[in-house]
Amino acid sequence: MPALIIGGNAAGMTLFVIAVLRTVNWWRDRRTASWQWRRGSILWMAYFGLQLLGGLWSNDLDGWRLSLEVKSALWFLPVMLAMPGQKVARDFWWSLGWSVTFYLSWRMLRAGWYQWVLDVPSEWRYARFSGDVHPTYMSLHLAVAFLGLGAHWGSAMKPYFLWGVTALFAVSMGMLGSKAGIMAALIVAGLRLTMMWPRWGKKKWGQLSTALPTGALRWGAFLVLVLVSTWSMSSNRFAEMSSATAVMTDSKAPVQSSSAGRVMVWQTSFEIIQAHPFGVGTGDVVPELMDRYERDGLDYASDRRLNPHNQWLQAGVAFGWPGMAILTMAFLACLLQAWRNGDGALLLCVVLTVCYTLGSNRCLKCSAEWSLSCGC
Repeated sequence: MPALIIGGNAAGMTLFVIAVLRTVNWWRDRRTASWQWRRGSILWMAYFGLQLLGGLWSNDLDGWRLSLEVKSALWFLPVMLAMPGQKVARDFWWSLGWSVTFYLSWRMLRAGWYQWVLDVPSEWRYARFSGDVHPTYMSLHLAVAFLGLGAHWGSAMKPYFLWGVTALFAVSMGMLGSKAGIMAALIVAGLRLTMMWPRWGKKKWGQLSTALPTGALRWGAFLVLVLVSTWSMSSNRFAEMSSATAVMTDSKAPVQSSSAGRVMVWQTSFEIIQAHPFGVGTGDVVPELMDRYERDGLDYASDRRLNPHNQWLQAGVAFGWPGMAILTMAFLACLLQAWRNGDGALLLCVVLTVCYTLGSNRCLKCSAEWSLSCGC
């Protein structure tokens, strides 16, 4: 997440230096200690193994190599966390929370400068507000950071500052305008509020609350502010979802919105999975989709070179049913671990990322990183 502030290349180099230091520390002081492989880490590494093997039946080797580079955290992070050394959960929450806070504050100030000094009011919404980070990706980071606010990071904040950050996050969620992000955040906020009900106090659902920030009023305010900011800043993005209904009922209906385009992409992805039960290979996902877009005259999708926009369908197109099975088991392992340990933060973090991956395939690496960092 600090890549938002210092840039992706600098952040990557920082992680490399940290890995070297952690390895040196292990070799010098903890060589005799046993490695701690987590249940979730094995499955994430198995999924990366599919990424590697998928090159054997890929025609686009450049796409295969790019995928390996982008998904390298699926093997790198499990190895680093299994190595005996300092726990990373505290550093994870601190880094995520403050990076998101500083980044959103800067984007707010920038949008205000454009509005009142340059008389350009367009910087408050969607991609212009999120900057170089995709709005869906940004809103996922925001939602996870809010999960830990006041407990895992920011616990020493003054009440007025805590409420200020809450308002910043909620209003920013509406400005970002990611449909998947907003709906996932509302679902998780609703789940968090149900955990606070007195009737659940002595049951497992209530016990999960102990690892989460308290304050029903603040969580309720977050939920309401997200709804209000979404209605005022991004309502048109939800209004266009009605166009998806026409596409679902009539295959010849025009595709004129992102929601309708997503439905057509999902249908095309299902078609490929049925034709290729073991997938088309790591590098050939988009080329295979493009061939079918052009065959069916789906100009909206072909002009934008749309990917499946669903992590399960992405896995299915690339690796078939085995890929979808391993992905499902990885998430289930994390949910089971959270339930057994009574870790509400990990549980809601996984639920949140699952909700995101149903409507996007941009969040797999983050799902693995966050679940492992939180203890999966």
